[in-house]
Amino acid sequence: MKKSTWWSFVLVLLMGIAQAWAISPGTELFFPSVGRGQGACPGGICSQWRTDIWIFNTDDSNAASVTLSFLERKTENSSPVTAQISVLAGQALELTDVMESLFSLDGKFGALRLSSDRTIVATSRIYDANVQTNLGSGTAGQFFGAFPTSLALGQGETTELLGLAQDSGGTWRTNFGFVEITGQSASVNTEIYNSAGTLIGSRSFDFGGYGVGQISLGSLGISGSNLRVHISVGSGPGQVLAFASRIDSRTGDPSTIEMVTTPSATAHTSGVFAGTVNTPDDTRMDGGLQLNLSDEGVTSFSGTTGISCDQYEFTVDFLRAEGGAAVLGSDGSFEMMVSQTYNDGGIPIFDIQWTLSGTLDSEGVFTGSLSDTVSNGAGSWSSCNGSATRSWTAAWVSE
Repeated sequence: MKKSTWWSFVLVLLMGIAQAWAISPGTELFFPSVGRGQGACPGGICSQWRTDIWIFNTDDSNAASVTLSFLERKTENSSPVTAQISVLAGQALELTDVMESLFSLDGKFGALRLSSDRTIVATSRIYDANVQTNLGSGTAGQFFGAFPTSLALGQGETTELLGLAQDSGGTWRTNFGFVEITGQSASVNTEIYNSAGTLIGSRSFDFGGYGVGQISLGSLGISGSNLRVHISVGSGPGQVLAFASRIDSRTGDPSTIEMVTTPSATAHTSGVFAGTVNTPDDTRMDGGLQLNLSDEGVTSFSGTTGISCDQYEFTVDFLRAEGGAAVLGSDGSFEMMVSQTYNDGGIPIFDIQWTLSGTLDSEGVFTGSLSDTVSNGAGSWSSCNGSATRSWTAAWVSE
């Protein structure tokens, strides 16, 4: 029962939640748009596209072996160009102009697949390295957080790309694209709507395994502002990721447009979930917990929180590692109990029965209550006897 030990525990849990709700870590990730080569030449000044990437190894004890595979647009990618790198434990590795430095390629555009034996986080920037300003040559580009495979759309699933624009006056142009992530074929249907929700164009595309495509609205004869592309995956066992780039034609500056993700596409239904426990009055955080979810249900939980004894508060650990899984109900709910005896200097001082109940929602987040009943406290520990209930929240952090 040490107050000093649980702060670091909770900090780790909070860091885990931040990762789950922001750029996603994983062992297989995709950048939907990478490349190196000449682009459009508005005003006679041609864009020169380059790609930089950053890979962070989240394991602080072991190096990560990462295979990077370049998936070229409009190409059969069953045997892609690959490169193998090592990212040291806890290292954030920067690879500049990755198409040339890693693959010795120029004039090529497509997607990048990252496969790692450790959990990694990856980001990228694809940019025009030939932007002319009154201060000289500069760059303009867009960032992508690497897409986890869990975001990919399968047969019958849909997504939206919002805020597209295309005009003939040289102000805006938009490209949208796809990458297939399983190595199997898939057909993709697209419908373009104007701001009033009127269908103004449609097109279907067929992708082979690891196929990559990028389409401009201009090539489809589509123009307008505040356009939306509705995407659905038709036949085939493959799965696709979608993205778009809205480009200022006057400066060549692109903006990333990410696919709209749905709870069913992003929710995790197995792995480690971690989060925080609040005080009984819900005024502040008072501990943390971690639970493990498998196909059988919630298999174990552990954590730490405070209990009140007279005018004092003690921090205690709780753990259930055995006793069978708690199967999730049809609404995602579960309940587990465990009884523990706590000692002071090897002498039993009281017992606590813990009851952890919660519900996994459609977005892959657990919320619920943690109840304790303290009994058998004698002497100076008798003031600990009683019950309390606290709320808790936990999100997925790893498999």
